[in-house]
Amino acid sequence: MNNVAIVFALGAAVSWASTQVFSKAGLQRMDLIHFASIRPLFALLFIVPYGFLTGGFSNPGLVFIGIAVLAGIMDAFLGSMLYLYAVKKSSAHESASLANTAPFWGVVTAVLFLGEEPRLIVFIAAFLVVLGAYFLVTRRGEAAIDHSFRDTLPALGAGVLWGVAETVPAKYCLSQGMSPISYQLVMVITAGISWNILAVVRGKSIFTIRYPWRDLGIALFTGFTGFFLGWILWLTGLELAPASLLAPVRGSMTLFAFLLSMLILRERPTIRSAVGVAFTFSGVFLVSVIG
Repeated sequence: MNNVAIVFALGAAVSWASTQVFSKAGLQRMDLIHFASIRPLFALLFIVPYGFLTGGFSNPGLVFIGIAVLAGIMDAFLGSMLYLYAVKKSSAHESASLANTAPFWGVVTAVLFLGEEPRLIVFIAAFLVVLGAYFLVTRRGEAAIDHSFRDTLPALGAGVLWGVAETVPAKYCLSQGMSPISYQLVMVITAGISWNILAVVRGKSIFTIRYPWRDLGIALFTGFTGFFLGWILWLTGLELAPASLLAPVRGSMTLFAFLLSMLILRERPTIRSAVGVAFTFSGVFLVSVIG
């Protein structure tokens, strides 16, 4: 049964990693706000039927809906905004590696807010993550360091927001009886509303979108893989096995995104960025397995 769960979680990691990499290609063709505003709306076309077909929707109460809304703002709106900005300005493998430190920040959050006991491995992982981030956000030469730091640091902020949202609010709501698909629905609706309010304010509502279907296809594909498929696979895996078993697979997104960026986008990482990816992945993997 655990092997089946690992396959589901592995599928989620590949799905989310492909979302991160294809977002780079999508943002080369579309405006960031247009790109982001249609993705959660498209995902709802799959989430709602899935919830009804599986009988997974429930009424958790206003308190838990409010918590899920807050998580949606942190994760699917602010976190996505930081990541999309970073991947638009820098390479996909660098941005994804920094954003995929989310499991590490989740463990830190659990220690600070959920009262879990801190362990030595957490501090070792912290050192590896910080070291990896240093290699990823810096280049040789002062001017290059300033430019790289400014462009890639938002991806690290995305990782922090994703890690916090995945840990405290998610664990609390699900442990209190809120169904996973209900939690996912609230998050995605929140993302859709937030992005489209921003789009209207900036004069870039979905009604002004005028792109060829080949360009829109990338945005719709990442909406499907990122907001629907990845979450469905992950939640299905969690129903079959403990989260502690699947957490290392979540951390493998760093490696998948690194490989996909080379295969799909033809990126050629420098030795320095490859070292940064290795350190970051090691830290996330360590804290996921033992922390």
